[in-house]
Amino acid sequence: MNEAEKLSRLAALAREGIPADVDPAHDAAERDRLVAAVSRGAASRRGGALGRLGAAFGSGSLFPAAAGPRWGLALAGAAALALALFALWPAQRLDYAVEGAPGAAGGYVAAAGAEARLRFTDGTSVALAPGSALRVAEVDAAGARMLLEDGKASLRVTRRAGARWSVEAGPYAVVVTGTAFDVAWTRGDGTLRVDLHEGSVTVRGPLAPEGLPLRAGQRLVARLSEGDMQISSAEAPSAAAPAAPSSAQAAALPGEEKTTGPGAEEGGARAARPEGSRAEGAPASAPPDAAAAAAPSWAKRVAAGDFRSVLAEAEQRGITQVVERGSLDDLVALGDAARYARRGDVAQRALSATRKRFPGTTHGKAAAFLLGRMVDDGGSPGAAVAWYDTYLAEAPGGPFAAEALGRKMVAVERTGGRAAARPVAELYLKRHPRGAHAPVARDLLKP
Repeated sequence: MNEAEKLSRLAALAREGIPADVDPAHDAAERDRLVAAVSRGAASRRGGALGRLGAAFGSGSLFPAAAGPRWGLALAGAAALALALFALWPAQRLDYAVEGAPGAAGGYVAAAGAEARLRFTDGTSVALAPGSALRVAEVDAAGARMLLEDGKASLRVTRRAGARWSVEAGPYAVVVTGTAFDVAWTRGDGTLRVDLHEGSVTVRGPLAPEGLPLRAGQRLVARLSEGDMQISSAEAPSAAAPAAPSSAQAAALPGEEKTTGPGAEEGGARAARPEGSRAEGAPASAPPDAAAAAAPSWAKRVAAGDFRSVLAEAEQRGITQVVERGSLDDLVALGDAARYARRGDVAQRALSATRKRFPGTTHGKAAAFLLGRMVDDGGSPGAAVAWYDTYLAEAPGGPFAAEALGRKMVAVERTGGRAAARPVAELYLKRHPRGAHAPVARDLLKP
């Protein structure tokens, strides 16, 4: 029985319970009140209207008590019909208006010489700075998905239950429910900046596949060309030393160019041991003094951007000792610090040791991609392809999969030409049609 048939059956049941001597005028008036109540409830269904409507029927407040017992069956049938209608009533889709710029087909809005503004029917507003371009890709009752092609957008998202909003900029996505923030995307150099004024947001992308949360007053700067993410106070100068994500986050950061740590595959449990844990068979060593015991872990120091102290302590302990006997957490942190500090020799040793000592872990698999990226950036695309293939074979659904396949495509073109790279481009577009390397793939497939 489809929904229309169910409603028809409910209506018939309601009519069967209405006595024959009902006053037609009274009947019409009460029917209008019922329809109005259901309509009001549908407009605010996520705010508890269903409960209020049911309570009204249960208490008899929707219809006057003077109606008498003859209305009992009618009320029961009408209540069932109203609640069914309410449950099936579709949530109203949001709409929006554009001010200061002509709205083009497909939701495209370009702010030319002045600011443009989008106003949504739930009160959310989006201000586009002059020279910026944005496209509203999807709109539904919960919110909208917008694509910032270039420039800056300032959003004031109305907080309400069930809201879902996102702003995508290049390979990144800023996911919000209700908050105030600015997001800027420079397409030329692949730089994303998010300034959060109120509430919280989550930033996802090639440098943070599992999402990096921000709190009010924080600024995030992600640079694809540098392969890093910097989180600081919004008042701090943007040129401050880059702050990497936390150990778990940095471990899952598939960078576009350089720096980042091994990551966890989607849906998989994190394989890293807790901070301070030892590798199996490694001897426990007491800290030399209380100050060392109280010092932040390497992972925390990397997250704060203190790469040099990690490298200095590793050299004091002995790089060989750390690589051969250190915990998995220490290896990951050492590799991260070495990449951020441009110590390729140390990074390569840490990654190779991760693969050798912890094979099969998500960190060990991710190390294959990171080793490939290092030799790729070092001018050896042929060797990089082998590492990318290794990672794709070991973790075909891992967080680095899109980057590995995209980089493989570019490396194959460099070593074998466009014809050799076209099959890889086809596979990339099939798996990642909106990935960061999609424009390159489409160009390779042109006649």
